[in-house]
Amino acid sequence: MGEIRYLANRDIWKHDVLDRIVAAARANAGLWLMVKERAMEMRAFKSELGPQAGDTSDMGRPFPARLTPTIAELTEEFVSTMFGSCPPEMLSRAQTALLLAAESELDADTARPT
Repeated sequence: MGEIRYLANRDIWKHDVLDRIVAAARANAGLWLMVKERAMEMRAFKSELGPQAGDTSDMGRPFPARLTPTIAELTEEFVSTMFGSCPPEMLSRAQTALLLAAESELDADTARPT
C-alpha cells in the first residue's frame, strides 16, 4: 500500500483525499473487516435504540460492551500511519467516510442473492 504524506499541507477538504483513505483501508483486508464490524455494531445499536437513535456518535454510554478498538481509534491509527500528523477535523471526516463505505458494502452484500 502506498503512503499518502503531508496531509496537513494538502487541501484536506478535497473529496479525493477521503476517497484515497477509503481505498487504502479497503486494500488492507484486516482493517477493512474491522471497519465493517464497527458499521455492523452501529447498525445493531441503532436498531436497539429504535426511533430515538438520533446521534450515535457517543454510543459508549448506553452500550458498555463495545468492540475494541473503536472506529475512532481505528481511523486515528490508520490515518496517522498514512499521513503522519492529521488535523482532528480530518479524522472525523475520514471516520465518517469509512463508515459510509462499509455501510454501502454491507448493503450490497445483503442485496446479493445467495
